[in-house]
Amino acid sequence: MGMRSGKALKLKKAVAKKAVAKKVVAKKVVAKKAVAKKKAPAKKRAAATPRPAPKPKVVTRTVSTDRNEKLRALAQRIIDVTVANDEAGMFALYDPAIESQEANNPPVQGIEGLRAKFAQWGEMVSDGAFLPRSVAADGKTIVIEWDGRVTLRSSGRLVEMREIAVHEIEGGRIVRERFYYDPSALQP
Repeated sequence: MGMRSGKALKLKKAVAKKAVAKKVVAKKVVAKKAVAKKKAPAKKRAAATPRPAPKPKVVTRTVSTDRNEKLRALAQRIIDVTVANDEAGMFALYDPAIESQEANNPPVQGIEGLRAKFAQWGEMVSDGAFLPRSVAADGKTIVIEWDGRVTLRSSGRLVEMREIAVHEIEGGRIVRERFYYDPSALQP
């Protein structure tokens, strides 16, 4: 009995080892199949549903619309004739019914009123130069901030002044303007 039982025991152990080995192999196979199953549906879905055709490209052209382009061009023209002290060029920018107001003075009407205002300025100032500091042009309005340097005719005194000019535009011409500055700077 001893031999038989020893052989039987060894045989049982060998069978048990094979069974464990089979279980391990079976588990590995099951795990591989599970991984394969997880990947397979994705492959099947990709194959089952075709990709949509790419949408045709729509070629569009962006058109830049500058609604203030003409207004800015007029602002530049005002600057050019002012810096050049070009009176004839300046008068060409005004509507015949212009209304122009200097500082605290009452407004003048029409081109003739504007000519009288320019003549009065010429009597008060012997020399003058203005340079734009900032410019804004939008809608129907141009605003220019000026740095000016003028020589008073009566005393020869050099005066530095800052001025804000507001020009209202209709039909490409100045119809109304207001100048804001400290008039006391121009006292003799």
